[in-house]
This record gives sequence, structure tokens and C-alpha cells, in this order.
Amino acid sequence: MSSPQPRVPDSNFMLAMKDIFAGSIGGVAQVIVGHPLDTIKVRLQTQGHLYSGTADCFRKTVSQEGFLGLYKGIQSPLVGLAVMNSVMFLAYGQAKAFLHTDPARPLSIAQLTLAGGLAGIAVSFVEGPVDFFKSQMQVQVAGKEPQYTGIVDCAKKIVRARGVFGAYQGLGATFLRDVPSNAAYFGFYELARRAMVPASGRVEDLSSLKVMAAGGFGGMMYWTLTYPTDVIKSSIQTDHIMPDQRKYKGIMDCARKIYAAEGMKGFYKGFTPCFIRSIPANAACFVVYENVRKLTG
Repeated sequence: MSSPQPRVPDSNFMLAMKDIFAGSIGGVAQVIVGHPLDTIKVRLQTQGHLYSGTADCFRKTVSQEGFLGLYKGIQSPLVGLAVMNSVMFLAYGQAKAFLHTDPARPLSIAQLTLAGGLAGIAVSFVEGPVDFFKSQMQVQVAGKEPQYTGIVDCAKKIVRARGVFGAYQGLGATFLRDVPSNAAYFGFYELARRAMVPASGRVEDLSSLKVMAAGGFGGMMYWTLTYPTDVIKSSIQTDHIMPDQRKYKGIMDCARKIYAAEGMKGFYKGFTPCFIRSIPANAACFVVYENVRKLTG
């Protein structure tokens, strides 16, 4: 009786396709779990004077707009984060392959962190417009005439007024956030995964619960270490779409004005809902990603 043939390793193209597919499914899970707290975060960052805190923002949003008000603007990240996560995990996988010059040794945490930073560069080009449209929708509150009737209307009006490059309002601030945050995201995720591997065990064999814990830890560090840059990004992306009517002239001007008006605490507006959201949303993202990757072989 012949012995079973050894499994032929996937080509680089097939590995990339699997990263794209698993990343997109993970992105959908992340949005569904985390979007309500993201709406609260953006409103506290950009309209903090309307609310006394996280709980007050939650109560007012639900009482004035219903529970679905927490999902305002979800169309953009639901589609966009699926694309964004596929790009992010694809870029992360390709960066790991590029950095893995010695097949006999696993990548170090420092190399995995660098790979995460490189993925952050790639994903910024997708995340910039997605976050811009989402943020413009999220700051529309009940009782006021909405500027946009939906996410498609928002995108159309912005592109019509400013051209395709108008969709990239705040791209510099997106880079400022995404490169270090994704470095921390993947670096701490991989660090946590390795810390939970038993003696003589494999990281690929970790239970879903442990993968969720590592994902939640990575998401928590993503936001904890880089949150002020997200406040700057949100402030620029919720500013007027026409340059001559904007409050902020750029990243440094935005940072100076936030500090002048509110001091250091101004850079941590909305941190509580963001911190709470980061754990379950990223736990969902990573456990779905890892399990889909296992199912695809």
C-alpha cells in the first residue's frame, strides 16, 4: 500500500488569496461587533461639548436616533473594512515573507512588528477614504438637516466637490496613526500568542479562546499607544470638505489647536468607548481570520 503523498506547499499567490479572503471575513466580524462604540468614540472626539461622557453619549444617541443610530455610517466600514482588512492581512503576510530570509528560524517579534508597520503603510490608502466617509456620516446628529442622505451620497458629493483626491482628506494623519498602531497591533498580538503556547506546542494549535485573548490584547495596545493621533485624524476628517472653510490647516495646526483649547486631555476624548471596543472587536477579527485560514488549508 502506497504511503500518502506529502502536501504540496501553497504558492505565494494562493497564500495571498487566502489572506485576502480570511482578512475580509475578519473585517466584517470586527465592524459588526465594534461599530456602535466607534460611533460614540467619533462623536466624543469631535462633538464632545454635546455630551458629558461615554454613557451620556450612548443614552442620547439611542433616545434620539434609536439603537440603529449607533450603526450610523456602517455601510462604509462594512464594505471598506472587509477590503481594508484583506489588504492589511495581505500586506502583513507579504511583509513577513519578505523579512523571512532564514527558513530555519521563525521571525522575531521585532521583525513581526516591522511587518505590521509595513502593512500599516499599505492599508492607509484604503482606510483613509473609508474612515473619511464614515466620520462625515457619524457626526450628523438627529434634529439637524443632514448634509448626506447615506454613505453613497456622501462619497458622491465629496468627489463631485473635491475630485477623487478629496476622498483622501486626512491621509497624512492616517499614515501618522496607522504605521505605528499596526506595528503595535501585530507585534503585541504575536507576542501574546507565543506567550500562551505550551512547552513543545505550536502557535497554530492555540484554542479559539486564546486567539481571541491575543487579538483583544493586540487591539488594546493598538489604541492605547497611539490614541492621540486618532483624535487628530478624526478632527481633520470631520472638518469641512472645502479647504477655505476648514478649521484646521494640517496635522500640526490641528494638534496645536486641540492642545490650546483643552490641553493634553483633548487628545484622549472618546478614549473610554474606544478602549472598550478594541478588545471584543479585535478578538472577533483575529479569531475569525485564524479559523478561516485554517479552513482554507
